[in-house]
Amino acid sequence: MVTLSRRFSAAFILMVALPSLAVSIALARLYLSVLQRTVAQQAQVTAEQVAENIQTETDNVAILASALIHDAELQQLAGAYAGSSGATARYLASRRLDEKLVSFFNYTKQVGAVVVFVKDGTAYSYSNYPNLRGVASIDRSILAGAQADPGRVFLLDTLDAVTRNIGEKNMITLAVCPAREEESAIDAILVMFRVPYFDGLVGRWADPGSAVVIFGRSGKPILSSLPEVTTGGEVGALAQLAPVAEGAEAVREVRAGGSAWLATVLPMTSGWTVVLLADRAVLSRRVTRYQWYLYPALALLGILFLLYAEVFFARIAAPIRAMVGHMGRVGKGDYAVRASSQGIHELAELTHGFNAMVQEIERLLAERDQSERERLSAELDALRYQIDPHFVANTLNSIRLMSLAARADAIAGMTRDLMRVLSDSYAGAGKLAELAREVENVRAYVGIMKVRFGELFSVEYALEPGTEAMLALRTILQPIVENSILHGFSGGAAGGPPRAGRGVIRVAARLEARAVPPPASPEPWARPVSGQVLVVEIRDDGSGMEPEQAAALLRAEPERGGLSRIGLANVHRRIRLNFGEPYGLEVESSPGAFTLVRYLLPALVRAPAAEAPRA
Repeated sequence: MVTLSRRFSAAFILMVALPSLAVSIALARLYLSVLQRTVAQQAQVTAEQVAENIQTETDNVAILASALIHDAELQQLAGAYAGSSGATARYLASRRLDEKLVSFFNYTKQVGAVVVFVKDGTAYSYSNYPNLRGVASIDRSILAGAQADPGRVFLLDTLDAVTRNIGEKNMITLAVCPAREEESAIDAILVMFRVPYFDGLVGRWADPGSAVVIFGRSGKPILSSLPEVTTGGEVGALAQLAPVAEGAEAVREVRAGGSAWLATVLPMTSGWTVVLLADRAVLSRRVTRYQWYLYPALALLGILFLLYAEVFFARIAAPIRAMVGHMGRVGKGDYAVRASSQGIHELAELTHGFNAMVQEIERLLAERDQSERERLSAELDALRYQIDPHFVANTLNSIRLMSLAARADAIAGMTRDLMRVLSDSYAGAGKLAELAREVENVRAYVGIMKVRFGELFSVEYALEPGTEAMLALRTILQPIVENSILHGFSGGAAGGPPRAGRGVIRVAARLEARAVPPPASPEPWARPVSGQVLVVEIRDDGSGMEPEQAAALLRAEPERGGLSRIGLANVHRRIRLNFGEPYGLEVESSPGAFTLVRYLLPALVRAPAAEAPRA
């Protein structure tokens, strides 16, 4: 039988996947070829032009700064300005400095400012640019680079004005100090020139599809056509990249401002780095027109596939409609319906699963009916044996008080123990109780039986620490201890000869780590301990029995004999009904040697804030 997956896979591969893949590969190769060629050729050339223009502007300003520091007349005028003592002399010296600097600006036709720092700590400034104010108050710490290398022009790592005015951009600032061997009254000269080229550079890359970023020697951006929030991170790290070769490898892909950019990096001799960015999405629009060739082909393939699917599904529509009809009959309670097998593999598996599901529903309904009948029978038995707990308690308490008054301590103790046993047998006391309470119930029951049988047996208790707080079903230990006494030491329930020597019953409990699924708790205030079970063992060295007889005890009908009216099989069924498998009882025995009953219970504890119903 041909499977549905093979048919649809073959149709998809032959009619959709292969043609789409071929077209996509062709377009992707064309896209990459155009993109790399465009970026590698145009961006590299443009970056070289930008770097050359910036270097030219910087060199021109550096020549002017160098000429000023070596100008003998300026040196003489600066010394006169520093040596002037009176206000008149200082005024005349500053006038001569103004005339000198005015001629300098007229000659260079530059717009900016010059600050002359004199060695006596004073500074003189001149500016022909109206936006520059407070030039003389510049912090001398910006001269550190020039002071470290006197005689050489030092380019400051900024394009912002270093004065107190805010917002002035695109100014080249250079500092130069006299050489150490020169005697000069000038400590340093600071030159700031306005460079209109940077304004045009930012405007040229104002288009959303491209951008320019210039990084200083420190790696921080000093000029950017991008918003300030996008000039750090991966784009900022480009300033640290070494020069790359021409061609496709000269283009690096980075992310900034939520966009993917193709970056061309070009370091300059001044220590600055020029980075040209091209938006990958904008560049891709140049080649997206090639993708329109794919749409008609995909449309045609889609129509062919729909026609094929229409013919194909016609073969499976009838069986599916029949299956829907069968499901409707099952929903109305007709569990005798069965679906017939189909020729297609997947439909045959669906039919088999449907029939198996209906059979399982029939089985589960039968089990539920049987369980419901057993529950009703148990409730009738409980009603049959139910007595007024307050009447019993008051009567026994009266007997105990009369025994104490008559100083019949044995009768009083036996009455107390009987009250203890009966208090845990009442149906209103809840389903769960701590193991320690169950053990106390056993102790009370043993006290009653010792009055009846004397010292024919003794009981030992070995509870590992932590097990006393574990929760167990009420009244599940006492029936097994009763069986040990009646069948192990007293000659059996039929009245056989009693045991000659004194016997020992040992009650032990421990926690074991086992990978069992956590059961549903019969009480909302109890929670399971993950990965652990509670193991309780009751062992006696009585008459014992054959292993086959011991195994049959768990399959027997619940017995009505004994004080508790609950047999071994009934305890096993109670555990299974409340917790399910694998929990329950195990019986080991050997004739004349021992009988061991082992409980496997879930490890349940009382929830931290829970309040259990009182007995």
